[in-house]
Amino acid sequence: MTAWVALLTTVVGALLTAVLGNRLVQSWQQRNWLHQQQFSGLEREYVALKALTDVLVRDCGGRLAAMRDLVAALRRNAYQEELKAYRLVLATWNGSIHAHYAQLTFQLKWDCTTHLEHHIHDKFVSTGRLIETEIRHQKAGGSVNGGRCGALDQSLDDIAGEIADFSRILVRATEERRQEVFYGRKISYSKSDIVRLGNLDLIKLLFESDIDNFAVVRPTTDVVSPLGRRL
Repeated sequence: MTAWVALLTTVVGALLTAVLGNRLVQSWQQRNWLHQQQFSGLEREYVALKALTDVLVRDCGGRLAAMRDLVAALRRNAYQEELKAYRLVLATWNGSIHAHYAQLTFQLKWDCTTHLEHHIHDKFVSTGRLIETEIRHQKAGGSVNGGRCGALDQSLDDIAGEIADFSRILVRATEERRQEVFYGRKISYSKSDIVRLGNLDLIKLLFESDIDNFAVVRPTTDVVSPLGRRL
């Protein structure tokens, strides 16, 4: 009888071990697969943001350069080639600006979109109108007005400053995204992040003398919501 009990115990133990082990392996594989999918998605977002940054910096610089060339040509009252080149750049800009707005809002935040719209695009438009006015003036036989061309140069200098600020914002955001994706995210002790600290981290906090500077680094996939947005 004792042998049967021992055998039964062994068989039941083996079955339980197999079942529980299988469940644990399946759970681990599912979690690993989910993290791989999340990391792949975050990596693609980073690549898309970097590409968007490159395109925006190139397009802003391209339009600014075309406008500077045209203003310089207006000073000489010989601007046909520069005007043709500017028209091509302008058509490209106008054809892509709304797509840039949508991508910026999706990739970063609305503040970046409003910066591009109001601090750069609107100033491009207003300065472009002044350039068109000067072109019409010269086409009508008017002489070159150094004062108006100087004012145009000043407007373009202001736009150049806005583009520099915008470029720094984009580059900083892209670098922060790269750090998050490939090196993890720093989670500090705060009301917004405390729910993301593990039990072991909370225990460590009990022995920390300076909890305001306490922080841990977590893989970004551990701080992504079910909707795929970084928390």
